[in-house]
Amino acid sequence: MLKNMTGIIAIITILFFGSSYASAEQSPLDQEVYSFLKDAFQSQLSLGETHHSLEEIDQILDPYFTKEYQESFLKEHLFKEDAGYITYGTDFPAYYIPFFTYDEETKVIEGEVGEKIVYEFFASDEDMPSLYDDHYEYVKLRETSSGWIVKDYGFEYEIPDFVKSSEKKQVETIINTTTKNEDSLNRIFPFGMFAYPFFHTFPVTIPMLTSHLLLDFNQNSFFVSR
Repeated sequence: MLKNMTGIIAIITILFFGSSYASAEQSPLDQEVYSFLKDAFQSQLSLGETHHSLEEIDQILDPYFTKEYQESFLKEHLFKEDAGYITYGTDFPAYYIPFFTYDEETKVIEGEVGEKIVYEFFASDEDMPSLYDDHYEYVKLRETSSGWIVKDYGFEYEIPDFVKSSEKKQVETIINTTTKNEDSLNRIFPFGMFAYPFFHTFPVTIPMLTSHLLLDFNQNSFFVSR
């Protein structure tokens, strides 16, 4: 009976903590990151609305992107015309902030120290022609004294290593938490026997309780009563 109850509690724990992770993905910090990325994306789009000088472009992008990122983005998308510089629409939006849905499909995880990684899995739509098969897109953000700044962009068809690592850590955390809950249940059991003497006589319950307490200190210890 105890084993059955332990199994039920383990399942409930996994479900509970799984939902906790889902809720954590919509934390206020994540919402702050989402808002920043939306503004960063709009700054990129604004370069296609009218012509700008290079100085104006720097002022538009500087609050959101590192210099290295800006150079990569502009190399891909910026064109010079008589009226100034402008970007065009493209089917290959490398270095644009991905079209995140900003819901439960968009994930925010820890990267290196002071770094956030925002990623999403994009499935190809069978009902519509698509240039891409199933793939992942992501951006890496670095925290600075003035806020977040985009430092890197990625596009991968295979599961990125940081996604595998993050999912592994989540599973390990759930398993460890479940194990602790099972251990707590086992510790409660002998006290239940002591408090409910209808199943065990008082002289038998005391040695069994002592044995369980010894096991807490030394898993190889045991106490035998007769």
